[in-house]
Amino acid sequence: MVTFVEETTSVVGDDWDVSDGPGLGKCSRSLGQGGVQYVYAEVRSASADPKADVVAVERHWKELGVTTERYQTGGEDPILGVRGRGGPVSSSDFRADPRGYTIDGSSLCVAGDFDKMSRDTLN
Repeated sequence: MVTFVEETTSVVGDDWDVSDGPGLGKCSRSLGQGGVQYVYAEVRSASADPKADVVAVERHWKELGVTTERYQTGGEDPILGVRGRGGPVSSSDFRADPRGYTIDGSSLCVAGDFDKMSRDTLN
């Protein structure tokens, strides 16, 4: 997950900072069974061309086999972004907000006891 996010950050420039993780997250598997996944996110200031950055991230993810979907919020100054699913990740998001960029990702959900694994990492 870390490699996926960090390779994505390199597509749109330098000066990223970790905002979350890498760490464990809860997820649901088939038949309501709980599981675990890794989550990771980085942030940085926005660039002068968010639209071009969204295109670059989308192209990079498609090369990795990620299915993408662009989005934008409403209003006078919309926030642009692209979501991804599949390939090496369960989900990913690049949010090109004029106040700052965020890239995050979640790994595939696998069998595991989140509470036990969280305690084990603290010991």
